[in-house]
Amino acid sequence: MLQFKAAMFRYEADKLIEKVLMAIAWSMPRKLAMWCAIRVIAHATTGKYSNQVVPDLSAMDALDRWDKHNGLYGS
Repeated sequence: MLQFKAAMFRYEADKLIEKVLMAIAWSMPRKLAMWCAIRVIAHATTGKYSNQVVPDLSAMDALDRWDKHNGLYGS
């Protein structure tokens, strides 16, 4: 029972953090959000991904490459 309560606490804490981060992301100025997107796209098309054709890059692939490099969610 204690493990369940600890898991639920962790889940609720993670959910709260996600809500705070989402609120910050949606309140960012549009120009800053654009430059953040450009940074993610640039990362997804340079270095070991330099053979990537930019128009063929999906948003999910770019985010996956960013997450794998930066380990945001422990992937």
